[in-house]
Amino acid sequence: MLDEFPGTLISTEWHSPGYTPGDSDFEECYYYDNFGGCYGARGNLFNVGGIPHTEWNGEYDLTGGWANGNWEPAYDYFIGFYNQLIGSETPYDIVINGFKDGLTVNYDITVSMDDDHSSQNQKVEIIVVEDKIMSYWTGASEYHNARNVARYWISTEDLDISSAGESQTFSGSFEIDEEAWNPDSVKIISMVQNYGNYHVHQVQELNVNEFDTDQDGIMNNEDNCLSEYNPEQEDIDGDGMGDACDPCDNANIFVPGNVSGDLWYYDDTSLEPTVLVDVFDVLLLAEIVELADEESCGYEAGDMTGEGDVNIIDVIALASFIMEGAF
Repeated sequence: MLDEFPGTLISTEWHSPGYTPGDSDFEECYYYDNFGGCYGARGNLFNVGGIPHTEWNGEYDLTGGWANGNWEPAYDYFIGFYNQLIGSETPYDIVINGFKDGLTVNYDITVSMDDDHSSQNQKVEIIVVEDKIMSYWTGASEYHNARNVARYWISTEDLDISSAGESQTFSGSFEIDEEAWNPDSVKIISMVQNYGNYHVHQVQELNVNEFDTDQDGIMNNEDNCLSEYNPEQEDIDGDGMGDACDPCDNANIFVPGNVSGDLWYYDDTSLEPTVLVDVFDVLLLAEIVELADEESCGYEAGDMTGEGDVNIIDVIALASFIMEGAF
């Protein structure tokens, strides 16, 4: 069903240590800073007495076996819950975003409202899950992918907003356990849940490899300007940094020799733009070399030998080119 209804059906699995397959680590989950406490904390919300226990939106549940102990007919049973819930109205919208640096994930979760609704007992839950873990289940006598297994219940925050147009953002970070989890299958799931009746009012999920900080439709791992909206990804100088955020235009301005990045000027006899390379570029390049200023736009423009390492040889080469009238 998760594959059939992506985006409208989102689940989280919480595994009891007593009923987890012996060769898996599904019960290993951090509840805030406590290891192994996720299932107990979640089970206590719904007074879980039997295994497995399936809760739909905090309104419908099935305990002690899916579809009377049969595995395959569970779809027919659950589709009824789904059809009852899919048309429900909610005043909440959740947007998950952030930035992944190696194994460190920094996230921002923004909850906004398009209608008034009481904030009494309303909580925002933030949970890290691992999706599609192949495992053998003795109850069904088959292998299958465990979906959205809870790994780290980061926090449960008070939702204070209650009026249309208001928003509230929750930020934080966590580390991916590269040895225990598949980094390509790690998601953040966030939900708005009422802790009075446990109804879920909104939920969203996002794989941590699919962050889009600037909301331009290009995922961070492919975006050449992470913080600037540039859906076309223009990169005129081909240096991997998009024009929208590249301070150094190495195709037109900071061309080889134009260390100072002199602005364009136009020859009286031509409409073609040119740049000015003179002794001031030599002096500036000498300063860049002395300071080892590799971040300067002039550093790349001063690589006259094309070796990638700008040094005194490049200063001499630039001076020679100018004296020979190469510019």
